[in-house]
Amino acid sequence: MSISPLEQADARAIEERIASEDDAWTRGDAIAFSKWVLPDCVFTNIRGGVFVGHDDFETQHDRIFATIYKGTRLSQTIDYLRFLRPDVAVVDTAAAVIGLKHLPPGIQSPDGALHTKLVQVLVKERGEWWIASYHNVEIKGPPPPPA
Repeated sequence: MSISPLEQADARAIEERIASEDDAWTRGDAIAFSKWVLPDCVFTNIRGGVFVGHDDFETQHDRIFATIYKGTRLSQTIDYLRFLRPDVAVVDTAAAVIGLKHLPPGIQSPDGALHTKLVQVLVKERGEWWIASYHNVEIKGPPPPPA
């Protein structure tokens, strides 16, 4: 399947968006981590908690960056990127939170990292890719093999 030059440019922009999430998480910066979240974004965390809106997304991340995930690093690898329309993309990443002092209750991991699958729906508005939906689930069992 060929990808158009416009889709290539948008794919690079989305890859940069994902890298910026990793960087903001690692710095514990909830404002930067939430920068591209739309006002009506729906966020589902690994426990099934649902938060609606930019403010709730930012508040939740500010809380976890100051507590359980303080000093951790996020590493995401894009497993799947599909443009549903020129202005709508689905991004599926394998994510790992590394450097936890302890795992969240009920979560097990042989390597001490929290492994999740994260699906984001991005929409292109005003020339930028914005997060409309952010759905994160814990991977049960051993961590996936390196790609």
